[in-house]
Amino acid sequence: MYYNTTSETGDNLKQSHKKAKSQQQKVLDYFRNNGESTPSKVASKLNLLITSARRCITDLTKDGHLKKTEKKATGMYGKPEYVWKIWDNGII
Repeated sequence: MYYNTTSETGDNLKQSHKKAKSQQQKVLDYFRNNGESTPSKVASKLNLLITSARRCITDLTKDGHLKKTEKKATGMYGKPEYVWKIWDNGII
């Protein structure tokens, strides 16, 4: 989902929604192929901004595709971050 915090309109808004949906599908596919991961690893492997990876993971979790585990791993900034895993209900 694209969160229109900059009040985009018209074609710019449509393109932003399209890009966000494409990123979300790529993240979901990554989890389907790898089972579990951290936001930093997803961002690195898919060449996404960390904020985009986190947005996708949050949205996919809310939609029931991913689940946050109790595991943690060191993220790209040297701080611990949670590991998410696929929890796919078959819908996207």
